[in-house]
Amino acid sequence: MLPPVAPHVSVPPLTGLPGALWLYRFDAEGHAQPVDAVREASDTWHWLHLDLSDTRSAQCAATLPIPGEARAALLSPDTYVNLQREDDVAQGAFVDWTHQRGVDPAAEGQLRGDDGIGWLHFALTPTLLVTARRQPLRSVEAARRGIAGQTRVGSPVRLLEAIVERFADTVERSSDSLSVRLDRIEDRVLADSIGEERRDLAQLRHQTVRLHRPLTAMRRLLKQFEQRHAAEDGDDLLTTVSRLNQRFDDLDGDVGTLQERARLLQDEVAAKLAERTNRHLYVLSMVTALLLPPSLVAGLFGMNLPGLPFAHSTHGLAFALLLGAASSVVVYLALRRMGVSRST
Repeated sequence: MLPPVAPHVSVPPLTGLPGALWLYRFDAEGHAQPVDAVREASDTWHWLHLDLSDTRSAQCAATLPIPGEARAALLSPDTYVNLQREDDVAQGAFVDWTHQRGVDPAAEGQLRGDDGIGWLHFALTPTLLVTARRQPLRSVEAARRGIAGQTRVGSPVRLLEAIVERFADTVERSSDSLSVRLDRIEDRVLADSIGEERRDLAQLRHQTVRLHRPLTAMRRLLKQFEQRHAAEDGDDLLTTVSRLNQRFDDLDGDVGTLQERARLLQDEVAAKLAERTNRHLYVLSMVTALLLPPSLVAGLFGMNLPGLPFAHSTHGLAFALLLGAASSVVVYLALRRMGVSRST
């Protein structure tokens, strides 16, 4: 894994490689130096990064010493993860988070609300790693700043692993942050202090889904590649895939646990809100039932008809009030006898 990234370091313009964003040459000790052309040597290897939004990138890819299938994988518009290998050349596409220009990846730490999914296409040989993208990618930029800060990387496979590890680090930090948020929501729910928890839980579940989908895709891809090439013991790429697969397995378990906790907590919040609503409806129903008989008595004595009881009595109002109160008591006793008035 690469250590924290270094401050921004400028990359010389690549006049001889149209569509390329940067080119680094690594010496035998793994130190990187920006160059403007590929210079073959027995103890060096290179990292070339292409901008697929630049139409000239196809022209640059055509000059690279890689097979046609690897070149096609670099320029492909496919938006799904894949990993293929033929002899000592591997190619495919991995998922990554998009990166906003001018933002330090080290300061971002975790996902923001506007971070989307991007695709890193690559071709890998023993002496060359070629990566390509259409949008700026966070993990790639973080890896570039890391090697510009004199971080040593021993081989193209290790550099690709470092880029994928950056992606995993972002998922892990985001997962930890969501776990802390979920703990706070759970404390409020257990304290029966429910306010905006339904909204907060809905947002949290949406964020866990954003983490889980690309994580699941990468995990499935790496596992399938490992199973296909299980007989090739000692292979550097297979060893790297095995390590990454274990890392993604752990992350997938953590994110899956978050999703399950959020779902169960959302069910509990819904149950508490339903219980609160039922209590309110119970009180309202009891008040309505107790006030209905007095309303009937008031309506009866309010009729302006001949022969109305107590119409000419000086104590008519008191009798009417007493009768209304007595009717409420009778209704209450009847409801209590039937068990309706007992709160559950």
